[in-house]
Order: sequence, then C-alpha cells, then structure tokens
Amino acid sequence: MEFTYWYLFPIGIVISIISMTSGISGANFWIPVYLFFIGLNPRIVFWLALLTMLFGFGSGVIRNVYQGTVNWYIVKQYLITTVPAAIVGSLLASYVNEKVLILIFGLFVFIYGLYQLISSSNTQKAKVKHQKIFWEVGIIAGFLKGLIATGLGKLIVPGMWNHERIGHPSEVIGSAVVIIFIVDIVAALTRMNPVFVNELVDNRTALMSVLIFVLPSVVIGGQIGPQIIRNVDVNRLKIFISLTLIFVSILIFSRLLT
Repeated sequence: MEFTYWYLFPIGIVISIISMTSGISGANFWIPVYLFFIGLNPRIVFWLALLTMLFGFGSGVIRNVYQGTVNWYIVKQYLITTVPAAIVGSLLASYVNEKVLILIFGLFVFIYGLYQLISSSNTQKAKVKHQKIFWEVGIIAGFLKGLIATGLGKLIVPGMWNHERIGHPSEVIGSAVVIIFIVDIVAALTRMNPVFVNELVDNRTALMSVLIFVLPSVVIGGQIGPQIIRNVDVNRLKIFISLTLIFVSILIFSRLLT
C-alpha cells in the first residue's frame, strides 16, 4: 500500500463536510486538489471529481434519508430537467479543449463565489413562500454538472430555500444532496466512452493510489456534514464558502497562466 497521497484523507473529510453542509458539489474543491497535487489529465480530473462525489454524496444521502431531511417531491421535480441536461453536457465535454474546460470552471466558481459574497453581505428582506420549480435553472445547472462537474447545487439550492413544501432549511440541503448524487452518476457514466476508458486504464496506478485515501474520507465526511447543518449559521456558512470559492478560482487562473 502506497502512502504518497495520505494527506488526501484529512482533506477529503473537510471537503465532504463543507459539501454536505452547504449543498454544493465537492468537485469545486477536488478539481483544484487533483490538478495541483496529483497532476492528472484535466479530463480525468473532472471525471475523478464526479467519482469522488458519488461516494461522499452517497454517504450523505444515507444520512439525510435516515434523519428525514429529504423532500422527495423537490428531488423528483428537479431531476426531470437536470438529468437530460447533464447527459448533453457530459457528451459535449469530450469535444471541448481541456484549457477551455478549466477556464469555464474557474470563471463559474469565481462569479458564483463573488455573487454569494455580495448577497450574503447585504441585508436581505424576508422572502415569500412559493410553489415554483425553476426548470430553466435546472437545465443550466445539469448541463454545467455534465460539462465541468460542478454548478448543480449552487444554482438549484437558492430556488429551493423558500419553496412552500420545505419544512426546515436542512431539507433544502438534504434534497440537493440526493439530486447531486443522482446527476453525478449520470454524468460520470456518460463520459465513459472507449477512448476515455483507455485513458483511465493507463492511469490506473495513480488513480488507485489516490482513491484508497479519498473514498473513505468522503464517506466519513458525508456522515458528519448532515448532522452539522442542523445547527449551522447559514449566512456565515455562505460567506465562508464564497471566500473559499474565490480563492479556488484564483488558483485555477494561476494554473492557466503558467
């Protein structure tokens, strides 16, 4: 057993906890980790981020179902648009230049982080409950998940907060975790064309050395996160996530410039 990437174990627990408490994909953090520390091909990095999230969010799904923080009506409604859109995005990813994919990822993370930081700093009025399912947002979110392995949770969660069927904030995150988990499966499988599978086989040694530490760490974090969200200060969490995402985007841009 190789211990080259042992440090991914504690990092994985932290990333998984952040993902489970915010409802955004851990791919936002795993992609830069894999790019900077492991040095894999960017296409493999995006797929590996999806695979990692399957285990982390799969663990989170079990915990959220157990504690009753999943609204299955919301889950079913958003899957109608996010799943087919993710398939389209995943198929397109094979034809887009790797640097362009990284640039799109960095820009999206930066814009979202900045938007969240500004909105969290402003005094917000009480929002009115609604019955709307934001289909168009689901299409964009699913497409981005397939293309750059992220964007789903960030885009659909805001529209879920004040839905009249949501009884507690933890249901928003719990439902988002289930949606992200299912769409991740679709996106990861859609990318598995013969050429890409050969790339995975060629890099199997490095992948196994990474996953042996990453997978158990995200499973552990997936159990801890849903318990923390029950008592977390949502606004402070948003500010922390926003600053972290902006920092991640700066790292991505620095990679493109080297």
